[in-house]
Amino acid sequence: MRLQPFPLLVIVLAFGAGAFTQKLAQDEGAAGTWQKLRKLQTTASAMHTTAHPDDEHGGVLAMLSRGQGARVSMLTLTRGESGDNAIGSELFDALGLIRTEELLLADRYYGIDRQYFTSVVDYGFSKRLDEALDKWGKENVLREVVRVIRLDRPFVVIARFQGNERDGHGNHQAAGLITQEAFKAAGDPGMFPEQLSSGFRPWQPLKLYMGGVGANEDWTLKVDAGTYDPVLGDSYSTVARLGLSFQRSQNSGRFTPQPGPAISYYKRLQSIVDAPAREGSFFDGIDTRIPGLYKALRKPEPTGADSALLAIERNVKSAIDTFKMTDPSASVPALARALSATRDAMRQLGADPDVTLLLDVKERQIQDAINTALGIVLVAAAQPAGTEEPPGPFAAFAAPAVMPPVVPGQTFQVRTEVTNRSALAVQAMRVTLEGKGNWAIGGGAAPTDAHANEPVSAIFTVTVPQNADVTRPSFTRTSIQDARYTVTDESRRCEPVPEPPLTAIAAYSIDGVGVEVRQPITRLEASLPYGYDTRVLAIVPALAVTMTPSTIVVPLQNAEKKIRITTGVTSNIEEMSKGTLKIQVPAGWTVDPPSQPFQFAHAGERAFYPFTITIPSLERREYRIEAVATSGGREFREGHEVIRHRDLETRYLYRAAAAGVKGIDVTIASGLKVGYVMGVGDDVPSGLAQLGIDVQLLGAQDLATADLGRFNAIITGTRAYAVRDDLRMFNRRLLDYARNGGNLIVLYNTQEFVPNQHAPFAGDLPRDAEEVSEEDSPVEILAPADPVFNTPNKITKADFDDWVEQRGSKFWSVWDAAYTPMIATHDRGQAAQKGGWLHARYGKGHYTYFAYAFHRQLPYGVLGAYRLLANLLSLN
Repeated sequence: MRLQPFPLLVIVLAFGAGAFTQKLAQDEGAAGTWQKLRKLQTTASAMHTTAHPDDEHGGVLAMLSRGQGARVSMLTLTRGESGDNAIGSELFDALGLIRTEELLLADRYYGIDRQYFTSVVDYGFSKRLDEALDKWGKENVLREVVRVIRLDRPFVVIARFQGNERDGHGNHQAAGLITQEAFKAAGDPGMFPEQLSSGFRPWQPLKLYMGGVGANEDWTLKVDAGTYDPVLGDSYSTVARLGLSFQRSQNSGRFTPQPGPAISYYKRLQSIVDAPAREGSFFDGIDTRIPGLYKALRKPEPTGADSALLAIERNVKSAIDTFKMTDPSASVPALARALSATRDAMRQLGADPDVTLLLDVKERQIQDAINTALGIVLVAAAQPAGTEEPPGPFAAFAAPAVMPPVVPGQTFQVRTEVTNRSALAVQAMRVTLEGKGNWAIGGGAAPTDAHANEPVSAIFTVTVPQNADVTRPSFTRTSIQDARYTVTDESRRCEPVPEPPLTAIAAYSIDGVGVEVRQPITRLEASLPYGYDTRVLAIVPALAVTMTPSTIVVPLQNAEKKIRITTGVTSNIEEMSKGTLKIQVPAGWTVDPPSQPFQFAHAGERAFYPFTITIPSLERREYRIEAVATSGGREFREGHEVIRHRDLETRYLYRAAAAGVKGIDVTIASGLKVGYVMGVGDDVPSGLAQLGIDVQLLGAQDLATADLGRFNAIITGTRAYAVRDDLRMFNRRLLDYARNGGNLIVLYNTQEFVPNQHAPFAGDLPRDAEEVSEEDSPVEILAPADPVFNTPNKITKADFDDWVEQRGSKFWSVWDAAYTPMIATHDRGQAAQKGGWLHARYGKGHYTYFAYAFHRQLPYGVLGAYRLLANLLSLN
């Protein structure tokens, strides 16, 4: 039996690193209890609709939830997959997982009770409503928004956008328009009747609002999210801005407090209740008192309902009257009576499903208030089988037991500790575990009273079912060109993240009234020297197999057609594992070596295995190769990308261990050596290497002192000027390199790149710089005789066919006459844009600003992008 320390003090302090488990200080103690008491006084509910993460009116949401006690949900159409990533190299679906987690973390500050998404994908910046509706299918989006409204059943719907050109982005316009149509459709049983067959019921929200209205326009409601809340110690706007700052992939973590007013105006578009022309609240005209429940639902009140609902209200009021900032638990006896009264009302009035839903919400809210008032803390952490507590007086200072994800069939321990930090004793405290499927769960402890600040501990032995599903998103797509995901688990449609595989439930009683608190099982992951991160337990496959790169290009002109791939194998098994790795290729191709053995001693071990594939002949089309690991009589053909970032829950994006091989018609100047200044992270260097180019990543020391003249070209990567202080510091050396005969290529940058400071000649890259988002936009070659269009490849308009996601972004608006614009392109209805590719002779060399999206095209083998890149690199 292994001895591994497990000091609970460390666990409690580390608790909260993941999005599922993180608790904010604002939600704990007296402040948290008071906010939860606010929620008990009302049945108000609102749903906010947006298009992307960070579109939301966070301050208004925080005021509704934290200030007014409303139940608040948010429906975000997409996960923001096609934006740029300020914190890493992940793009597309991987970026969507990051932004999902960032939004969930921001939601905690906003006070969001439930977050939803649809299956549509952010396909890139769009300027037209019709493009969004064409790509997504209007009926598809409407169906899902109606589904969410019928599921959540809000009294009020608040659209962030208006559904017209004023919204700007085509996705924004679609969100505004679809929200307005869904408001009507959700209550119509003739709309999407298949949902009714699946258990959904029509729901007609009572009021619909839209945002983005000006102070001098026809508005209904003025909301000041800058209102100071002494319980929070700040304004709702500033609390929300703090949450927004965690959406770092978009804003790099910027946080700007906002003291003073933060006013928004909303226009009421529809209402089926009487309300004044100018309102003081989104809920004017709606009886949101607990005894007004039937009136709000517009249903006749059955006999006895009034007294049942008044009993809840009376005990909630008593809890508020007895609340003490210095002793929140003083309100618990009254809360227990309110909980009992709520359950009595559910038994009495439960024949009506809408009444049941509202009372069920109230039951959960009261339990949440009780747990917060008592200071209940439940820790449920997985640890390796056989782990024991460390002995001796210094046990509390020992390192905690870390735990990797688990695999089907694995046995491990779960240690639970629940602490009542109030002066009130709670009775019959007991923790149980609950998992989906046939989990084998043993151990635990008998019910016991939990006295003030005395932890109640238990250890469980748990075995994962052999047929357990791995923890993965419930949505997937086969191509980044797909504008909608395929939902693989219908029960999780519209949910943000996978369901935790295992949950701990602490149940106890107060004055004979049962209360429970739930917590996903977590695990500890070392992040030294910064301590330990708490992650939600996940199930992963025994072996994960990956292949890089996922798209391989082979110039057809190459006399010898060989490709080199790297296949990674990761063991997630605690014990020794071994097997054989092979590559499956088209007939006639040969693999060297034909296979490779692998062996691992413990979970977390990973190894990489190179293979060389010889191709006898190649056509201009795509071929598929696959990696297969065989171990213990089983085959493993997929792996996962681990999406891990500070403060966010770890997620796993699964992909087949396969690659597409494309023959491309591209000529490369021989012997090219290229220096690359990596920015936020991209795969351009990998694309260069596939062309046979010698690529070197340049660090700070290289930029400061290295002989740059040895490079045929130097490229600064995506948004490099935004994240590389050393690049800005030593930029003059790069300009000198170009002036002395070098070839300097600056890829797309944001406003941190200042042409008047960083480029050889003047220009302007404004904050609202133009972009061309339609990947099939028409292209005009402005300087067809220039060598860059003729050597070594003849560039034509055909080289701009089959681009993905966008043309480019952050075009210069004006530039010195020393620059030559090379091409012009435009979105539908947009003026021709010439500032995306500018070239200048500078001294003996070349300077190019190139804002077209190489970082999106090269990883997907877009032929024209490779041909353009080859010519740019050959300017010398």
